[in-house]
Amino acid sequence: MGKNTASQSDERRDLVRINDKLLLEYNLVGEVPQALRCETDQQMEDAIAAFIARPTMELFAGAPTNETETVLRPWLTKLDWVMALVLKTLAKMSPQALAMPRLTDVNVSGGGLAFQTERPFREKDQLDIRLILPPFVPILAKVEVIRVIPPKQAGDGHTLATRFASIRSEDRECLIRHVLKVQAEQLRSRRLSSV
Repeated sequence: MGKNTASQSDERRDLVRINDKLLLEYNLVGEVPQALRCETDQQMEDAIAAFIARPTMELFAGAPTNETETVLRPWLTKLDWVMALVLKTLAKMSPQALAMPRLTDVNVSGGGLAFQTERPFREKDQLDIRLILPPFVPILAKVEVIRVIPPKQAGDGHTLATRFASIRSEDRECLIRHVLKVQAEQLRSRRLSSV
């Protein structure tokens, strides 16, 4: 494979996009991360449960059942329960102090991501993002807002389209592998459901 062909292949990998639900936290560059805002205690508990339990569930969902899993599952479940309890207690003690990624619908690729937000950002704004890929791979990056789509109806958020302005090459590679894996799973699922 020639150098030009390899370069084209890398560019194509960056363009593959998927819709997914990932843990995401974002703020303007230089701004202190905002605390998780929830209207009710139940919303707070649901957000904490998603943050803590989702990685463990996804880890076991893709793993074959074996003796190691049966030994590990109770311990990981216990750790999840204790971590959730600690976070819930902190949230009740000081609700304004708990900054935590929120489970968010995203459209993601190796080149950037799009998501809805209640905050009115502007084109060219720079954001620090923290994105957590399953089972628990944190990705830290800076993105630039390239498009803001206003809400279609009351209650909807603005849709932000962003491109990565700064991301470690290892993080981009993890992100691309995640995108390709999810895309393959979605295609397999579609094929099986049409048979």
